[in-house]
Amino acid sequence: MEKPFWKRPEVDISKPKTYLYAAVWISAGLVGVAAVMYARLISALQFHFFVHFHDHPIIVSFLGPLFFISATAIVRKLAIDAKGSGIPQVLAAIDLAKKESEGEMAWKTSLVSLKTALIKVLSSGMGILGGASIGREGPTVQIAASGFVWIGRKIRKFAPEIELQTFLIAGAAAGVAAAFNTPIAGIAFALEEIADSFFGSFRQIVMLSVIIAGVISQGLSGNYLYFGQPLILKAQILFLLVEALIIGVLGGIFGGLLAKILAYPSLSRLPQHWVWRAFICGAVCSIIGYLTKGATSGSGYEITRGVLESKELGDVDLMFPIYKLVTTTFSYLSGMAGGIFSPSISIGAGLGISVAKIAHFANFKTCALIGMVAFFSGAIGAPLTAVIIVMEMTDEHILVLPFMVAAYLAFSVGHRIMPVPLYHFLAKKHLEG
Repeated sequence: MEKPFWKRPEVDISKPKTYLYAAVWISAGLVGVAAVMYARLISALQFHFFVHFHDHPIIVSFLGPLFFISATAIVRKLAIDAKGSGIPQVLAAIDLAKKESEGEMAWKTSLVSLKTALIKVLSSGMGILGGASIGREGPTVQIAASGFVWIGRKIRKFAPEIELQTFLIAGAAAGVAAAFNTPIAGIAFALEEIADSFFGSFRQIVMLSVIIAGVISQGLSGNYLYFGQPLILKAQILFLLVEALIIGVLGGIFGGLLAKILAYPSLSRLPQHWVWRAFICGAVCSIIGYLTKGATSGSGYEITRGVLESKELGDVDLMFPIYKLVTTTFSYLSGMAGGIFSPSISIGAGLGISVAKIAHFANFKTCALIGMVAFFSGAIGAPLTAVIIVMEMTDEHILVLPFMVAAYLAFSVGHRIMPVPLYHFLAKKHLEG
């Protein structure tokens, strides 16, 4: 007689497994709450900045460099690993966890600690008040990983087999999913960026195969859905692919340049001393912010959403992507905490809009979406994550093929400018000290 499933040996209901899954449930739940609270904090501070900027633009712009210095100072004095995006630190912690010789030390690294997470929040908040062009998504990943590691370290007393690497990857993926409200993108990011050594070797081959097969299939059978066609794509697929080719190449060039400068700060010729560097970065961002009436300050979310919800191109500045690219670069190089996910998407949207304006493309919103994918792929070096994030954020699944073409091209062009993916390059620098 067959045993009931709860008595079968392959079903592990041991105490260590129970503790393990309890840790995952608790960590994921807390990460979701923390991500929402952090998002609301940054949103409130950004709203506060814009209110005061519109009332007193000169005073707010004048105070910008002081906020830049303050945001950089608390990082340098209290938690140097809170600097920048946060994703390179998580990747560095994962590499550290792979080394068995590190043992217990890897669990206590400051790369992913609660203190680092707290300073991350404080520094990025000050940066937003200073008009910095930074995002909250990268910091959310580091905060999430820090939370997972802290809980995992506590649970290890009862379940010693818990692996740090697993908790770091899970925390990073959960952070992406919670930050963008894009669960599938969290999985894609974990596979593409965090498990790059496994997936990276055949990423381009897979994407190229999918693109070629998709173009031929849609060319012969039309653009249809397997179980019906609830949405009709007005523009022809070949016309969209032409737009994707143009925007993809430009996204790769500008995205690759951003990655190159962030990887090699000496190219910017900024002062070596952190105070003067932060001051100059703040001054540049404040001047551009003042001249653009605040359009280049903050994450860029409001500008991007405004473009996608507008009915005409009249109010969109042709030079916006260049201005935003400059302020994002200087905000990151200042040394404060802050990510480049949201600014990259904003720059990409502006790039797509500018192309539509110059080439007189009527479907400017589609160009903006393609630009988001292209610039993100060129800068971050994660084309599949870019495609999935934009699809999940906008629900434009019907544009998946133009998205993939733009992502593949941008990734290939960006790779020639910055051969090593930005986050992995910065992670290696963290490990080297």
